Amino acid sequence: MTKASSPGRPPKAEQRLSKQLILKTAFPIVQGEGVDALSFRALADQLGVTPMAVTYHAGTKKQLLSDLVEHAFAGVLDGVDEVTPVERVRSIMAMYYSYALRNANLLRAILEDVTLMSADLKDVAAELKANTDQLENSDGGDVLVHLLIDYAHGFVLAASSGANNPLTIEDYLCGIDWILRRAAGDREAL
Repeated sequence: MTKASSPGRPPKAEQRLSKQLILKTAFPIVQGEGVDALSFRALADQLGVTPMAVTYHAGTKKQLLSDLVEHAFAGVLDGVDEVTPVERVRSIMAMYYSYALRNANLLRAILEDVTLMSADLKDVAAELKANTDQLENSDGGDVLVHLLIDYAHGFVLAASSGANNPLTIEDYLCGIDWILRRAAGDREAL
């Protein structure tokens, strides 16, 4: 004979609920199905808790998405150590592209709500600006930075649009190289 559940507090979950566990559970949902598939009910079902418990630990859905973006793009500039501005910009764009492609559904969420940008993503833009300002044909403003970032976004959205998409990082870098040659005033370099 099974014991009937009593009203009141739900039974204690098998594992201790934490923000980290929620993020670990939410990440594959967003990666596989997109941001619209992410709900506190779906998380609660997977974690064996109530939606209110998830909300207590994660905050609002926007806060949860912001935390996922922070986690997904953490360290995007790690390993970028090239010396010349052209090499550095190319390396930054290659790293950003690889992170953005892996996290295309979160990128879509950021493009819909730019307040989701993490500090690491803001650092990407600042680092690009610092290096593009040193190029011969720099506009002295943000046009080149916006061009590079928008090109990356467009390429990520195209490359992540289907399972049989033939676009590669080499295709992407070919376009980055073309832009950088013109910005550096050298149509033959790279």
